[in-house]
Amino acid sequence: MSQHPEEGESSVNDETRAIEEVINAFMYYGKFGTEKILKTIQQMKNYPQDFQILVVNKNKEFVESMKQRIEHNHSILKMIANSASGMIGENHTKALRIHQARRPTGEFLSKVLSTIRQICREWSSEGLPEREATFKPIIEELNSIFPTETERHNIRILVPGCGLGRLAHDLIEQGYTVQGNEFSYFMLFTSFFILNCCKEVDQFTIYPYLFDKSNCWKSEDRLRGVTFPDKTLISSVTNRPNSFSMCAGDFLEIVKDTQFDAIVTAWFIDTANDIFKYIDAIYDALPENGIWINVGPLTWHFEDIAGEMSIELPYSDIMLRIRQKGFEVVSEKEIDSKYTVNRLSMLQNQFNCAYFYARKGGQKPQ
Repeated sequence: MSQHPEEGESSVNDETRAIEEVINAFMYYGKFGTEKILKTIQQMKNYPQDFQILVVNKNKEFVESMKQRIEHNHSILKMIANSASGMIGENHTKALRIHQARRPTGEFLSKVLSTIRQICREWSSEGLPEREATFKPIIEELNSIFPTETERHNIRILVPGCGLGRLAHDLIEQGYTVQGNEFSYFMLFTSFFILNCCKEVDQFTIYPYLFDKSNCWKSEDRLRGVTFPDKTLISSVTNRPNSFSMCAGDFLEIVKDTQFDAIVTAWFIDTANDIFKYIDAIYDALPENGIWINVGPLTWHFEDIAGEMSIELPYSDIMLRIRQKGFEVVSEKEIDSKYTVNRLSMLQNQFNCAYFYARKGGQKPQ
């Protein structure tokens, strides 16, 4: 992770400030939950009097259960924030020194909540159907390309936008040498905690659905806990000749002057401001006959952000550019997949994801 020089004794570099904002958001979760509880109690007072009498005991139990679970989630998030010191060292100490326990922006609070759900998606048995939908086809494709398991440690794979690291981890289990890349400190801190601090299967419990008021069949559904991790890194990769590394930073910077045998973009390419730069970078980072496997939707992340340059191509134009660049598209298909859904919710959003396998070195169109 890059280090920026301090301008003066009291100055704090941009990276430290960014880290502090994430730590602050994690640490604020308890207060945020308390605000939600107080709002719920106030809403209950607006029930018709006869209905309040009917549900008074049930509501008291529910509120108490919510408080306990919010406190529990807060303790998990504090562990994640504190464990980050093992990853970023001095910057973590500096971030804690300037930490002000202030209310984060709505965007940062939303990222904390989505991080909790991401734990469920990537590292619990609850998230298995989602992983099976889009991770499994990637693994099967790679294994068909590289069938000899004892030689896979020589195959270097990059997984940009790797989130909490589960796909990268599962590729390591298959014998590949893998480098994960992630830009978000929310993801980096949480993946560091899971990969380095979780020693037992289902060691911890998290409650991802506490604030899911909409599309809720019954209040008790919101109290449901999910255990994690369903696997541990230590038990999965011990005594293997392949290696695993995580690299923090901008994908376009990470791949400069670096070569990989395969690049796997899962739920990633729509994070681009400029998809042309992503395609160029992937092409340059692969050798002749190098492999690119992609899966995911095109929910362009910068589409509606003021002041951000954003190019939003349809899938057909992306594939046109990929072929023009010099890739041979070996196969394409559509895959239906959900993403961090609550299986007990009335709302079950589903993506129709684009999947393709391309090989560098195809004939460029004239």
